[in-house]
Amino acid sequence: MQALILAAGMGKRLGELTADRTKCMVELFGKPLIVRLLEQLDRYGIKHTTIVVGYRADDLQQRIGCRFGNVEIKYIENPVYDKTNNIYSFYLAKDVLLTDDTVLFESDLVFDDAVLTRLLSDPRADLAVVAQYQSWMDGTVCSLEENDTIIKFTPKNQFDRNQVDEYYKTVNIYRFSKKVSQSHYVPFLEAYCSAMGHNDYYEQVFRLLAHLDHFPMKALRLVQEKWYEIDDIHDLANAERLFASEDKLQTHYIRGNDYEHERKKSA
Repeated sequence: MQALILAAGMGKRLGELTADRTKCMVELFGKPLIVRLLEQLDRYGIKHTTIVVGYRADDLQQRIGCRFGNVEIKYIENPVYDKTNNIYSFYLAKDVLLTDDTVLFESDLVFDDAVLTRLLSDPRADLAVVAQYQSWMDGTVCSLEENDTIIKFTPKNQFDRNQVDEYYKTVNIYRFSKKVSQSHYVPFLEAYCSAMGHNDYYEQVFRLLAHLDHFPMKALRLVQEKWYEIDDIHDLANAERLFASEDKLQTHYIRGNDYEHERKKSA
């Protein structure tokens, strides 16, 4: 099992926090998001990780290096990170998917170890980690059957408020088997990018695949496991609140006013 981390984005909505650093280097409780993620991968025995970089790529590579604990790290550069969307970063890493079973992460996530415990111990080979939709969530959602079969992926621009109770938010963590990457994910990714270009989201590929009979990807539904996606200052403050231990609560409330000040400046 290997990991693939998409970390090319600029994180413009984080304002001054990403003026001199890439989004995954933004700190939660004094620790960069990417460092937190790599520590988790190391604890769970993931030995090989590929990071797709773009914005301030050199800074990130110098900070992280080619090894983190027992994790060997390789980099793929997206030179047009400011003109493409994450489907192109995914496309650039397609050959990685052909070499081993792979866990995909977006680099702006923070989540409990329990998420990895469930993901890596699940007997199903291909999984999308999802959570029951809540009002704070944003982005692609999916609809499921009782047996965790994914019926469809719905992009943000087609979100139907009348179906909220049926939606599950994609957490942006996936597990891909090498076999299905070879037979489905990579061929469809190549075809989609050839036909539609690179300014889209990689979930569009899964959206097409979900229409096939016997789509192999199943949903792993989170229940009480904590996670948060950090896109802006407000998200960062919420993530601190969610993950704060009792001895950090005071720090969170003290810093809350600073976050609000930065949010207003970047709005």
